[in-house]
Amino acid sequence: MRRIAWLGLALLLSVPALAEEPAATPSPAELMSLARSVQERVAKLRELPFKKTIRFETTTKDKVRAYLLQSLEEQYRPGELEQEGLAWKALGLVPAELDYRAFMLALYEEQVGGYYDPKKKTFYLAEWIGAQLQEPIIAHELCHALDDQHFDLSKFNDRIRGNSDAMYARSALAEGEATLLMMMDSLQQAGGGDVDFSLLDLDGMLGAAMMSLQAQQFPQFAAAPEALREALMFPYLKGLSFVSYGKKRGGWKRIDRAYAELPRSTEQIMHPEKYFDERDAPVEVPLSALDRKALSGWKMIFEDVLGEFMSLQLLSSLEDDEARRATAGWDGDRLRVYQKGDALAFVLLSQWDSEDDAVEWAGAFAKTVKTRDPGFEHQPAVRGETRMLFTDPERRAIIVERRGRAVLVIDRLPQDLAEEVRKLVW
Repeated sequence: MRRIAWLGLALLLSVPALAEEPAATPSPAELMSLARSVQERVAKLRELPFKKTIRFETTTKDKVRAYLLQSLEEQYRPGELEQEGLAWKALGLVPAELDYRAFMLALYEEQVGGYYDPKKKTFYLAEWIGAQLQEPIIAHELCHALDDQHFDLSKFNDRIRGNSDAMYARSALAEGEATLLMMMDSLQQAGGGDVDFSLLDLDGMLGAAMMSLQAQQFPQFAAAPEALREALMFPYLKGLSFVSYGKKRGGWKRIDRAYAELPRSTEQIMHPEKYFDERDAPVEVPLSALDRKALSGWKMIFEDVLGEFMSLQLLSSLEDDEARRATAGWDGDRLRVYQKGDALAFVLLSQWDSEDDAVEWAGAFAKTVKTRDPGFEHQPAVRGETRMLFTDPERRAIIVERRGRAVLVIDRLPQDLAEEVRKLVW
């Protein structure tokens, strides 16, 4: 029971959203001493030496906010974050009225409890957090610092425009390793033994952790749409399972090699055997045919790879098992989001491992239309065609069509234009 309790605590900490403690916080000198002590444990657990002395500094909430604002400005061009928010709205993953930029900034600010900055090679210790919660934070962030010295995290820390799926996968490697090391250290300090985290039902544990988070001091996390909460937790939870799987099969040396051969998709993270055992690389899916013709006043505002993880979020209205089965055969995709005035639409072309997988995905997505777009009615099938067509009184269309292992989804374009796009893509 003690091991389970510590697992629960470590999981909660790995968000790493941390509540402020009423207990007295340590002095800067005490924080520095604690950090150096944890540093020795981290190097021993990770079986890697620190090559250079880590620079430690204390930081305040105001400085954290300034750092986050600066990071957003570095990672996003003007208007890009807002366009990302519009894309999430087009996909039905966040409410239309949400101020995405302001919400995301507040959400990230709430999560930070100390951080390692790979550009400045400095670990910033949160001076407002009590001593009891400092150790797991320090262990987690020092793992990033150690990896940075050996594998240069700055090489893959930036956004990958047009492929956030690969970005999630890279993040899951780094955050999964740091979470595993943090948990190992927490269990060791509590007198616990080794745990094979790859065998744990982390998704089931997530539900309990989220309930705990909502009951504490995390109003932004509690108020976040489900898809945003899942996206925030993904690198830590799925990354933990991924790294645990690899470590079990080849020790830390196998994880070292992963930094030279970075995972390329969330599919590889969610199914570690597709990376560590028999590599299943994602296929490139082009939508370049749409470059040949303007979409009558519609402007493309966002292009991306959804990946298996975000495809799963699109099926959130279905039962979990059904949604997971329908996305398990993912092989590649390409998404484009369009805007005309206040109207949003998207085109999604995906490739699947088999025709059966493609049939399953097409059917599962079609089932979500009634929930996502209740104003759309399913139209009778046309003889000889493989599409499913939904229309609304404004003559907008949702088309779901499978051909072989490919599935095309056109969502909320005017029906005549949707038919043009459909023919152009195929």
